[in-house]
Amino acid sequence: MNRSPFILLIALLFSCSQPKVLSENPLDYISDTTTIEIDRKTEPFTRAIQLLGGKLYWWNSDRETIGVFDLKSKKLINTIKLEREGPNGMGRPLGFFVHTPDSIYIPTMVYEVKLLNSSGKIIGNFDYNELSPLGMTLASMTRYSNMFFEFDDQLIAQLSTLSMLKPNQLDESVLNQYPPLLALNYSSGTLSALPHTLTKTVIEKNNKITFSGTNSSKSIFLLHAFSDIMYEIEPQKTKIKEHILKTNFTKNYSNEYFLRDKNSFSIEDNMRALYKNAENFGLTYDPHRELLYRFGWPGEEIPENTDPMQFSATPPYFVLSIYDGGNFELLGEFPMPRNSYYAHCYFVDEKGLNLFPMHPDNPEFNENEMVIHTFDFSELK
Repeated sequence: MNRSPFILLIALLFSCSQPKVLSENPLDYISDTTTIEIDRKTEPFTRAIQLLGGKLYWWNSDRETIGVFDLKSKKLINTIKLEREGPNGMGRPLGFFVHTPDSIYIPTMVYEVKLLNSSGKIIGNFDYNELSPLGMTLASMTRYSNMFFEFDDQLIAQLSTLSMLKPNQLDESVLNQYPPLLALNYSSGTLSALPHTLTKTVIEKNNKITFSGTNSSKSIFLLHAFSDIMYEIEPQKTKIKEHILKTNFTKNYSNEYFLRDKNSFSIEDNMRALYKNAENFGLTYDPHRELLYRFGWPGEEIPENTDPMQFSATPPYFVLSIYDGGNFELLGEFPMPRNSYYAHCYFVDEKGLNLFPMHPDNPEFNENEMVIHTFDFSELK
């Protein structure tokens, strides 16, 4: 009697019954590395990047340019100059968003969004001064996931008016007065506030109200910077859904910084008080894997010999939390290696989540190279 098929079947059933062992080391999920040579015209620490059509757009704020890199050829193929003055002047830009290569939206300090082509020529202008009664400006930056994004044939932007108010000024009437999102309708060319307003849960924390924003094909997601509250907005529905994103690390939130008399302390002392506690640095959605990535700061004492302003620009590390994009179940959570990855720089493509191991304290950091690590977390699901 031939026992081989029977033994093979038993072995197969046994192997299928064993739970999959997943690595707790985030570096084991790196699936690809891309290295691009750069020169002094490209700033290694940007606050805004965007991938579109295989091209990586990189904001050089000090040089007032946007560099366009072809990821396939690994070459810089265009540099868009952002003029301050003259017929194509826009004053001070606050990031960018690329709709098409010849339609680039630039929010500015004068309560306008300029529309540029690939040569840096202004071809449109949108004024939102009347939509910002307390004088809050729009910005489009990867930093804190505050980029503009497209949804339902509209360009969506966060207007953080509520962040300008003190906790004792916040109540439900104020929440209804200042909706958090503006929309630029591509068809009509008009700017307006979306009707969705926040629930009172967010003011019960007595913390500053700012959000990290991202979107799927069906919903817009806003994660409160200083709690685990995430709002889900479906534009066709007026009611906002509220979710709590679980975490084992980013949970030491406090209102100490927001309630203190900041005029009694130095800027450095105030910054140390802020970063002693937890904060959410960002949120981004992966449509290819239906995953949600959260970048969190668990809180840490800043050493006296460390400049807290430098710490704010490039914190030493962050916690990467990965959630199911449908039910928001926590699938995995990884404290990233210290002094390795740039916390405010990331993008998603069909290969996975892309991070930059370009922290200034990384011993392998080279100012002449842009390095991208691609992480594939699909097996967590």
